[in-house]
Formats: sequence, structure tokens, C-alpha cells
Amino acid sequence: MRFTLNLSMIFIVFLFLFQSSNGSDLISKNCKEASKRDPDIITYDFCVACLEEACSKLHPPPTNLEDFVGILITLSKNNATNVLSIISKLSKDKSLDKFAIMTLQECSSLYEQSQFFLDMIAASLKKKVFDYVSLYLGEIANSSRVCNEDLSAKWRGGISPLSKEYQIFFQLIWICRVFVNIITKT
Repeated sequence: MRFTLNLSMIFIVFLFLFQSSNGSDLISKNCKEASKRDPDIITYDFCVACLEEACSKLHPPPTNLEDFVGILITLSKNNATNVLSIISKLSKDKSLDKFAIMTLQECSSLYEQSQFFLDMIAASLKKKVFDYVSLYLGEIANSSRVCNEDLSAKWRGGISPLSKEYQIFFQLIWICRVFVNIITKT
């Protein structure tokens, strides 16, 4: 009886280790492919770090590219929520001119729309409907780029106060887009 229990425990530990290494291999393989397909936008290290951090909290771990896309959608929505919080705080600054305030309002609207589209994309992906997903992701990325450029043009010092968040959001969206293109073979 004691011998059987030990074999069972060894099997469970082996299975867990296999799944963990398999997940890391899957992340590495797909992040390599994504950074190879679009090296000007996607960095391998960022892709791996985001997915490994998110996947470490999931049980069971992701087993395919569709799972990673779902994770990236969630991370993007969380990032957009963070951006909206920062915009709200920045908007309260009494020293801003009306053009900076208007640009912040425009950015707020764009990020809110992005959250809406990310919800639509998540629903489509759950149904395994990939039509237009890549196009919508491209539009979301473009909206965040426009926001960042407009804020840079209107902000003191010529640097958007959302530059860091924009870089994170843009990469998350673009990695997701590349993964969708791999899935749909486009």
C-alpha cells in the first residue's frame, strides 16, 4: 500500500513537471514565432514574461495558442482599465490647457471603445469565430497609437504621460493579433 502511494505521488509530480515544461516550451515557441513575424513591434522577452507570469497562476495551464490569445485579451483589458484610471487622474490636473484635456478625453473614449471591442473579440473566440478578429485587433492597436501620438504632441515636454502604458498595451494587442493570424494561417 505504501509503495503504491509513493508511485502515485511520483506520477503526479512527473505529470505536473511535464505540463509546466510543456507550457514553457509552448510559450517560448509561440513567442519566438511572434517576434520573428513582427520584430519591430514584438519583443520575445516581453511576450515570454507576460505569458509566463499569467500562466503561472492558471490551473490547468494553457495548452494551445487559443488559450494564450484569451490570456492576452484579459491582460489587454486590464491594461486598458489601468490606462483609463491614469487618464482620470491626469484630467484633474488644473494646470493643463484645454487641448491637453480634450486629448485626454479623446484617449479615454478610445480606450473605452477598445475594452468594448476586446469583449466582443473574447466572445467571438469562445465560439471559435475568428472572422475579423485580426482586423479589430489592428484597429485597437491603431487607436492606442493615435492617442499616444496626440498626447505627445499636446503634452508638456512632447512626451505622452501614457507612453509606458501605451507600449505595454500595444505589444499585448499586437502579440494577440499575430497569434490569431497564426491560428487562422493568415
